[in-house]
Amino acid sequence: MDQAIYRELIMVGVDAKDSEDAIRQVGTLFEKYGFVKDTYVDAVVEREKVFATGLEFPGISIAMPHTDIVHVNKPGVTVAKLAHPVEFEHMGEPGRKVQAEMLFMMAIVNPEDQIGTIMKVLGVFQNEEAMEAFKKAETEDEVYEVAKKYIG
Repeated sequence: MDQAIYRELIMVGVDAKDSEDAIRQVGTLFEKYGFVKDTYVDAVVEREKVFATGLEFPGISIAMPHTDIVHVNKPGVTVAKLAHPVEFEHMGEPGRKVQAEMLFMMAIVNPEDQIGTIMKVLGVFQNEEAMEAFKKAETEDEVYEVAKKYIG
């Protein structure tokens, strides 16, 4: 994926009542700007029930919801800071809950790019400087600059 981060796909202060609400609110950005088909959001919600995407890192928890390429028009990553943490299931440990503070929702068109994109996002949270920059970013412009720098 050449470019993943677009300014119009950044959200700050998403006030979601639960993980499904967070996915629906954030996913609407993809749909609004033509990145995904109108089937995308429902497909992400359903996939999250089977393949959880919550991850916990020292100092921050995130979720990386996504779905199959048939629902995607063009690639991108929506970066959203939530107004308050929302519970997601942990990606690798069924039954374990994660209080996600940020969502990195992915629209991927090439299956070979999926692992690379996921690894790039995961790498951000293994980089203490990048993680701190995301935590400190308060506006959509600030989040965009951090995402552009560390994700591309």
